[in-house]
Amino acid sequence: MSGINVGSRKGASPHDVAAGSDVDDTPPSDSIVDEATGSVGCIIGIDFGRTKCEAAVVVEDGSVALIPLELQDPERCFSMPSYVSMGVREWEVGLQAANRAKAGHPYTVYDLTILLGKKLDAIRPRDSGRWDFALRSGVADKAVVECPTKSNSPDLAYPEQVAAMLLSTIKQRAEVFTGKRATGAVVSVPAAYNRTQRQSLRNACSIAGIHVERLVISSTATAVAHADSLTSANNSEASNPEKTVLVVDCGGGSLNVTLARVRADDRAEDSSAGIEVQVEATAGDLETGGEALTDRLFDHFYQQAKAADTSTNTASPAFSRRLRRASVLAQKILSTSPQAAIDLPPWLPRRGARGSGSASGAVAGFCSSISRADFENLCGKELWCRLPDTVEQVLTRAKVKKEDVDAIVVTGGAMQVPKFREVLGDCFAEHWNRIMDLPKHTVAVGAALIAAQNGRYSLLYEPTPLALGIRSASGDTLIVVPSSTQLPTRQSRVYYASCQSEITFDILEGLLDPEQQKNHTSGRTSCLEHCMGCVPIDGSRASAPLILKLEVVFEVDATDRLTVVVSDNSNNRTTRLVITGDETCLSTEAVALARAQLSEILNDSAGMEDSKAAPPSLALTVYPRNLAPIEACPVETLRSCVAALTPMVLTNRFSVCIPPGDLFILRSRVEHASAWLDQIDPSQQNTLKTDQQIRTAREYLRQIRMLHLSSTASSAFSQLRQELDLLN
Repeated sequence: MSGINVGSRKGASPHDVAAGSDVDDTPPSDSIVDEATGSVGCIIGIDFGRTKCEAAVVVEDGSVALIPLELQDPERCFSMPSYVSMGVREWEVGLQAANRAKAGHPYTVYDLTILLGKKLDAIRPRDSGRWDFALRSGVADKAVVECPTKSNSPDLAYPEQVAAMLLSTIKQRAEVFTGKRATGAVVSVPAAYNRTQRQSLRNACSIAGIHVERLVISSTATAVAHADSLTSANNSEASNPEKTVLVVDCGGGSLNVTLARVRADDRAEDSSAGIEVQVEATAGDLETGGEALTDRLFDHFYQQAKAADTSTNTASPAFSRRLRRASVLAQKILSTSPQAAIDLPPWLPRRGARGSGSASGAVAGFCSSISRADFENLCGKELWCRLPDTVEQVLTRAKVKKEDVDAIVVTGGAMQVPKFREVLGDCFAEHWNRIMDLPKHTVAVGAALIAAQNGRYSLLYEPTPLALGIRSASGDTLIVVPSSTQLPTRQSRVYYASCQSEITFDILEGLLDPEQQKNHTSGRTSCLEHCMGCVPIDGSRASAPLILKLEVVFEVDATDRLTVVVSDNSNNRTTRLVITGDETCLSTEAVALARAQLSEILNDSAGMEDSKAAPPSLALTVYPRNLAPIEACPVETLRSCVAALTPMVLTNRFSVCIPPGDLFILRSRVEHASAWLDQIDPSQQNTLKTDQQIRTAREYLRQIRMLHLSSTASSAFSQLRQELDLLN
């Protein structure tokens, strides 16, 4: 185990963090069987964010275990930076890639949630201007990134391929942690994601070898994670068996709001009654979050630096990177202090660094400060009002009054900004005491609870976050499926068109209501209407000479698959089309080719690690010499192994250098096994050990050995890489 268990038992919140001394009857495991191989597998929950990724899994006792993803950062090992650094034969992800981005590496990609499912002309110049990696136009103007090759000319990679490398790393480390094959995942998405972006994320998971069980909005996952504590409160309020909860999730890249009703299944006879979560309405904004606040601070400081220094130093990419990192830090300081200052001393980058600035290579220094009040005025009322506007939009869609909301749950890094909390408090001025904070990792925890197929949590299907409709050649827009429509649904509209040789309808998704568009015209650059395709209708054979009567039907099933049917009643002709996204979505052949290319990259990386790693005999020296390869009794062998490994993991007295993250996981596994052994009477004879105890002991031994060997095999390569980074 990781040393952190998130209990989801009755009467305890899923976020009650317990120390590593908690005792489980069995090691992490579940009962999902991979049909292809017949082996036991698991389904994990993934929080795929703009700035970081997290993952969790539900174990047999119903608790949630956070999966360590960043093995080289024990303090923040449960969060992996969403960075991918591309090389000719080897790609890096997470913290190592983020460090390369700080140095301006031209092939390190980040902000993947912006790139997925986007055309090149739909990406804001503000975003592409601060990226060190280069974008190009692909098929159908799809945004693709440059990647290095052995030749001088760079190659092109889909954003799905880059995201797949990040997802495959999460999958691999989840399998190391659980000791099982990750057969699938529930992945979180922003509420404002359209179908093309969702399909792009599905394709990225498919390239990474992950079967997407479900895509869930991040704020909805938070509602599921908090559902247990809400139903526990119902025990003392028999008159109100149902709770209405509003979740506000504002992270680094998006704002997501969900209104859900949470109720316990009182019909169950046992104490572990199921919990049902019914989502009434959702809404989101991809331009509200911590990165938007950082952009305002960066622009402010950059204009000051440009006015103070008219040289070309301030225009260098190196100065912009340093100033942006300082702006991020200043924003965090302003969340807890009334004033923040930045101090960038003059800096001389190493020879050959990209974007060194002036001819002498020196990067200008800069000092400034800003108060919290000036920062709030700098962002402006338009930015701060996006949060209450989105909340009001959700309440209106769900037809729920503010006084009927039992709990307002806030989560996400940007919700630590005092002004965001102030405007949310003003929105619920008479019910501010219902606002509560949730700890970190709630999205990953909720996704893992949804992924667990044990009947404990039941999340009913989410409504459509965006409206669906059509647009004729004349520009008229007709909404067929309003936003926040419960699924499955079948909506039809009748459209009259003048007779012509061909009639074409554009299939639209987005904020199609004119009233909603009015609230997004001030300073907004996001595309309010996304065209997913068109439906051509042959009007040359119409029986009526003047006008056509067309019935347009939108069918959205429980899995959110959209089917558009257009019927011409005059001659009984029907056009049927299944919509998954626009023309930029990868085909099945392209996904298969990308999966093969990813496997080749992973094999090359594994080969390089094997060539640099320690010889096979070195792995044997890590284990205690008194540990026999074939044990008479697994329980006693586990006891001997734990006794020998405990002092070694406490002081890192191994014959090789094990990375801190691997050592942290190994130590947690050993402590967890030791706690389980304490429950067994050592005076019992071997023949008295139950079959369950023997199976559990063997599972502990297998997980410890597998992680131990994995740590040893990568230790020499990790140490060599650190030495090379110092030289560079």
